[in-house]
This record gives sequence, C-alpha cells and structure tokens, in this order.
Amino acid sequence: MRLSSSALFVATALVGQVAAHGYVPTLVINGQTIPGWDVTKDGYTTPQPLRVVRATKPDSGFISDPSSADITCSIGNSKLPPGPITTTVAAGGTVTAQWNTWPIGHYGPVLNYMAKCPSSGCSSWKADSGSPWFKIQQDVYKNGEWASDTLAKGGFKYNIRIPKNIASGDYLIRHENLALHGANNVGGAQFYPVCIQVTVTGGGSLNPSGLSFPGAYKSTDPGIHFNPYQGEAANLAYVPPGGAVYAGLG
Repeated sequence: MRLSSSALFVATALVGQVAAHGYVPTLVINGQTIPGWDVTKDGYTTPQPLRVVRATKPDSGFISDPSSADITCSIGNSKLPPGPITTTVAAGGTVTAQWNTWPIGHYGPVLNYMAKCPSSGCSSWKADSGSPWFKIQQDVYKNGEWASDTLAKGGFKYNIRIPKNIASGDYLIRHENLALHGANNVGGAQFYPVCIQVTVTGGGSLNPSGLSFPGAYKSTDPGIHFNPYQGEAANLAYVPPGGAVYAGLG
C-alpha cells in the first residue's frame, strides 16, 4: 500500500511526538533568562549558534547505551560550540534548567555532575577521557513520587545547586534525566544528558574528580537495570548510578 505525501507527513509527525521527551531551551541564573539549546531551530541554523547548553538530539531522543560516546553530553561533543562561551554563577548559587516538557510516568532520578575544564576553557573540551567528573546532586524517589514526575509537575524546572566549596573556574555541568519506565529489561533505560558551560566565581579550594563518562555507568548496574513498578518499598530502596554525591562540597 502506498501512502500519500500528506499521510506520510502525519505519520512522521506522530513518530516525532512519540520520540520526543524533552530538552533545555532556557536557563535561569540570578533571575536572568539565558538561551539554552532549542532543538526546533538551533540545530538547523547556519552558522551554529553559540549556546552555553550543548546540542541535544534533534528529536529530543535518548541515549540507550551507557558505554556510548554520547553518554557524556548527548550529541553535544560532536557539535561543540563554534567559539568560547560561558555564563557566570556564584559558588553556592543555582542554575535553573527549564525543560520544554517531560512526560509524567517516565519515572526516574535526576542526576547532576560537574567537571572542571582546562585552562583553555570548556568550549573545545569534551570531558570524555580521564575521570574529571564528580556528582554534585541527585533526586530520586521520595514522598511517593519519582524526581522526574516532580520536575514535570513543577513547571518542568529543576534547580541545580552549585557547590560552595569547589574552586572557582570554568566547569561543565552534566544534568541528566534517567527514565526507568522500560528499564526492567537490560538496555531499556533511557538517558537524557544535558551539558551546560559555566564559570563559577567566589569558590573555595576543593577540586573534586573521580568519575568518567563514558565509564561511570554500566547497563547492568542496579540503578539502571531497575523495575520502577515494584512498589513503594523497592522505590524507596533505589540507589541511582554514579555513586554518592561527592563529600564536602558544601
């Protein structure tokens, strides 16, 4: 059977709606709204626009293989910013990631990491070798609700807290929704990492590291291969991947 061009258009649009989950088109820092990466236009603009949020998949799609190079920053490392760019946030301050949407019922934690960039800055650095990353914050399951649903019900906003004690300088933030609704099967988890380039001011003397992306996750980790439909007790006992939040961050 042949489909008309209009039918094909509708089918393609429906597939796009099913595939789409969310992306971060804006940030808010100190009351200022800063452009993020808008998948509806930024990836189609020539020259590529300078954004502090690195590129994410044009269909808002997920990473399924935690050993993939895309686990670091989605497709952001294959579309690095075309020049130097950063945004400033004080140590102890907040970066609010404003997602465009997130579906209720795509249960899972929200995980946040940082990595200190080299002296050359963040824009040309992929942070995909060595172990520069450290976990700064995580929200999982509490009060009968997964963190992803809390985000969805709260206007699709998530507040990333910048540690007080880390040294000042340029950093990548790796902000991630991990969807577990299909994770009862190995390979069924869906990773949505978003990388944000910031300059931290007024920091302390702590220089954490120790995690690698790829490397920190395996598809068989109990926080990745997990059934979120087992009930309250199992959800409360859930331990996310990537280890504990780094000690002493303040």
